[in-house]
Amino acid sequence: MNIEVRLCPKEQSFIIHNLYPLYLHDMSEIWGTRPNPYGIFDEDAGVRTLSELSERHENWWEQPSDLFPYLITVDGSAAGFALVTDESEASSPNTKYHLNDYFVLRAYRRQGVAQKAAVQLFNQLQGGWELQTNSSERNMTSQIFWRRTLDTYTGGKYTEGKGVHPKKGDMAVFRFSSNR
Repeated sequence: MNIEVRLCPKEQSFIIHNLYPLYLHDMSEIWGTRPNPYGIFDEDAGVRTLSELSERHENWWEQPSDLFPYLITVDGSAAGFALVTDESEASSPNTKYHLNDYFVLRAYRRQGVAQKAAVQLFNQLQGGWELQTNSSERNMTSQIFWRRTLDTYTGGKYTEGKGVHPKKGDMAVFRFSSNR
């Protein structure tokens, strides 16, 4: 299995746009969100189509020094994405990168794809990192995944704390360095 993590160029942004609604659907189970009146998982009840949802996320390709949209592929096929921001989204001053969203399709889960892709991502962007995940019981799989992945990647040199996201509530906050 050939796993590749690379910056997604603007001309291929449609691939991440295609995957994003699947991510939102998966996350609805954790966050308890419901689709808007048009069947779209978005906090804006006025978004009526997936095209409109995609347009709202074009900024990922318009700010290349601050926003980093990564595509995850397995044997050349789209398998997920990682959306990384610069330090402005992080809650710690020692953080250079913030993992905003991370998603691997269900077809590739429990095969090591997510962990190998995360390691590739961290190796590409050197410095202090922060990632947050929902801290509820409904999200134990993700919490366990990040603990295991970061423990292996850093040799146990990461921190886990608690935080509160203004829209999402209580979060588990992980910080580590990818300097190797």
